Amino acid sequence: MADLDVGEFMDAENGREALGILENSNVDLVLSDLNMPEMGGAEMVQQMKRREATKSIPVVVVSTESKTTRIQTLLAEGVRDYLHKPFTPEEFKGVMQSLWSRPEIDTGDLLTQAVTQALEVMALVTAVPIDDDMAVPQKTVLAQIRFTGAKKGIILMLAGLDFCKTLAENIAGIDKADNQTALDAVKELSNVTCGLFLPMVVSSTADVFDVTVPEVKQYDNPSQWDEFVDDDNTYILNIEGHAIAAKLIIEDTAITAQSN
Repeated sequence: MADLDVGEFMDAENGREALGILENSNVDLVLSDLNMPEMGGAEMVQQMKRREATKSIPVVVVSTESKTTRIQTLLAEGVRDYLHKPFTPEEFKGVMQSLWSRPEIDTGDLLTQAVTQALEVMALVTAVPIDDDMAVPQKTVLAQIRFTGAKKGIILMLAGLDFCKTLAENIAGIDKADNQTALDAVKELSNVTCGLFLPMVVSSTADVFDVTVPEVKQYDNPSQWDEFVDDDNTYILNIEGHAIAAKLIIEDTAITAQSN
């Protein structure tokens, strides 16, 4: 297995001992038997998913069982893969390579999908192709929302105040929105966008996130738009003639050693 670049292995007699190791060590992967004394693999996985320090560590289940209901449940809860005992070195290698060589996700594309979907659901407005003559908003509203968990980062959105008022009117079904109602609408847009985006970037249905209350700020300086869009992490959408810019700052939670 030298070509897998495996580092240190740490052994545990049961799930309880393994949890102690995981709480105090940096671990890349857990290879767990299901049947162990004191605490079996299934209970250990459930405990891992409840703990902040261990919930993002990938787990591969090892068992003499075939893909029973118990194993299928564990896979649905976030176990990454399954090895049937006895297994060959080649089978083990195949699982490890699959886990460590998954392609990068185009998070920027997923963010624009989330923004577009949120606007369609909330306000019945749709994205259209970018127009070079699209007007740059003079008065803008900046919204940001932070998330932590399997991934952590910030989603920021900048839109014109006039569009934010239109958004509020569409959401609430009112004739004329004031500034505060517009700001509240952008907060809700941030919430819904984040809620749609996060499931797109997780690798397990068991991954959970903590999300902050959105923050908004109004700008009367026309240069704010140019400053915001002047980097590669910003994505501009044309929402029925209104320019909206979305930016994603994301950082994977990294794990740096190997456990068995």
